[in-house]
This record gives sequence, structure tokens and C-alpha cells, in this order.
Amino acid sequence: MNERIFRWFRKAEAETGVAPPAEPIVPEVYVGNDQEKNEQYVRDGFAAKARTFLTKLPMAEDVAAAYFCMLDPSTPKWVKGVAAAALAYFVLPIDAIVDAIPVVGLMDDVTVLTGALTAISAFVTAEHRDKARRWMSNEQIVPPTEANVTPPPA
Repeated sequence: MNERIFRWFRKAEAETGVAPPAEPIVPEVYVGNDQEKNEQYVRDGFAAKARTFLTKLPMAEDVAAAYFCMLDPSTPKWVKGVAAAALAYFVLPIDAIVDAIPVVGLMDDVTVLTGALTAISAFVTAEHRDKARRWMSNEQIVPPTEANVTPPPA
């Protein structure tokens, strides 16, 4: 795959005059090399944390779909790594901002999850979303919507 990327860069360099990177692109530099550890950590802690906090996230279904995308054996390793890292951050008991603080506590998690979901969205399939909906329904996790969110005091 790296050779294919370099061929693309060489073609782009010929057309634009912009040189390719000096070294090959190594996915582990960007997503880490402990994907199995992150995935196991997420498997162990996701359901408990999800039951508590997914009811507060408007992107709850997307987060659950990313979880099922990570578990899918046909998902590319780099996608699993990105999903596992973001979901591990969501599951971690130690946060940059404590999750118990209303609204502000989940902002760091939302930021990390949004970035990861943006990166992997092309790999989250309808099947993953269906599994997420069924799982959330079985767990009675109802994500916030305009209908069930109380407006902040004026």
C-alpha cells in the first residue's frame, strides 16, 4: 500500500511540483500499535459506560455503530485502531475533564469521538448502524433528541 501512495505522490509531484514525504507513511504512527489492547479495553468497558453516558450524547447511535464497526472482522486495521483509540478514551475513567460535570464533562469525549467518526465514517456500514440501534434498544439507551431534551433555563 505504501508503494501505491508513493506512486500517487510522484504523479502529484510531477503535476504540481510538490515533493512527496521523505519517508513512507506508517499507519501505526497515527493510530498507535496497540490496537488489540485498545480493542479489548473498549470491549470490557464500553457497555457499562455507554449505559450511563450515551443517553447524554446526541451522536450516541454513531458511537455505538463505531463500536460495532471496530468489532467487525472485515474492517481495515487502521479503522479499528482509530475506533478503538477513540472509544478507549470515551471509556477511560481518567479524563481531561471529569464526565460528572454537567455538559462540560463530556465535551472532551465528544471532540475525540467526532474526530474519529469523521475519519472512519466511510467504513461504518448500515449493518453496523442496525446492530447499534438494536443494541441500544435492548439496553434501553435512548439518545437525546429535540423531543426528549429539556431546554436550559433562560
